[in-house]
Amino acid sequence: MALKFAANLNFLFTERAATIAERIRLAHQSGFRAVEIPYPEGETGDVVAAVKDTGMVVSLVNLAFDKSDDQLRFGSTSVPGSEQLFSRQLDATIEFARDVGCGKIHLTAGLQKGDRLESDYTKTYTANLKMAADRLRASQMIGVIEPINKYAVPGYYMNSYSKAAGVLADVAADNIRLLADIYHLQHLHGNVSKTLDEHKSLIGHFQIAQVPHRHEPDVSGELDYGYVLKLLQQFGYDGWVGCEYKPQTTTVDGLGWVAKLGYTL
Repeated sequence: MALKFAANLNFLFTERAATIAERIRLAHQSGFRAVEIPYPEGETGDVVAAVKDTGMVVSLVNLAFDKSDDQLRFGSTSVPGSEQLFSRQLDATIEFARDVGCGKIHLTAGLQKGDRLESDYTKTYTANLKMAADRLRASQMIGVIEPINKYAVPGYYMNSYSKAAGVLADVAADNIRLLADIYHLQHLHGNVSKTLDEHKSLIGHFQIAQVPHRHEPDVSGELDYGYVLKLLQQFGYDGWVGCEYKPQTTTVDGLGWVAKLGYTL
């Protein structure tokens, strides 16, 4: 099964465009057929227009977030006391996702700070994910949760695959899945092949970047992406693979990895 690649617009085309709408148009001009995007606060109308004009698929949208709060700028799903905020953010993100035809939302967990126990975060996270599962199902969407390494986002609550598996078991909803970012997985656990195999039944989305510097997959680093991408094909994954990496130079100059590794956009 051929892999399909989506441009993550938190990372790609940022050197040429400040807005998400502009980056969508640049991704289209560069040959991408799909994009992953943050919730486009303040430009939802422009983004909807860009998607319609280009025919781009929006494969993933991140939950709306609060830029003004250091703890909540990486999400609110697990943060005790933020349940009402999470509910509002979820509703806004679902409405936007519906407008751009996106069926998948990344339910960002948020940071663990202060004196609250981890169990408080887990309780909040699990309850919010159960609620999200019902609202997402009503719109025929799925939510994904992502373990993120401490070097990228210090203090991020969802920081291991075993924790994610435990939460997903407690939530027990088939439309809440695991986002497996290979970059984070290597930092968190290593042993990429076995870890993916052990969590295969939970995975609903993939993202890629080289380790340790988060550049293009063909850059010299810890991972052999020739092997890793074939592994994803063997999984039978038929969704979009998010290109969530930092270009070494410019986005367009770095796209040679696609053909080099035997794929097309």
